[in-house]
Amino acid sequence: MSFIVYNPTNSPSIKTKNMAPRNKSLNGSVIGLIDNGKKNSDIVVQGVAEGLKKKHQIKEVIIYKKHSFSHGLSKDDAKMLADKCDFIISGVGD
Repeated sequence: MSFIVYNPTNSPSIKTKNMAPRNKSLNGSVIGLIDNGKKNSDIVVQGVAEGLKKKHQIKEVIIYKKHSFSHGLSKDDAKMLADKCDFIISGVGD
């Protein structure tokens, strides 16, 4: 008895991604903070916002709360944040 074994994998595709250009300072920036909805994430995100405001001359902090930590941002929400914010921090991890 013989078996035919098929390999369903493909060779890896290599894609080059470049990092976004970095600003030298947070001063005068609009910062977006994404609250992913995990337990106490609202407290952590608020603490990050307060810390950034104390250390830098932040123009505005936009806190966006996701509907569920198990889902990503919708394309519309991601575009809205990208259009309004100079920097975006997504948190909170386990």
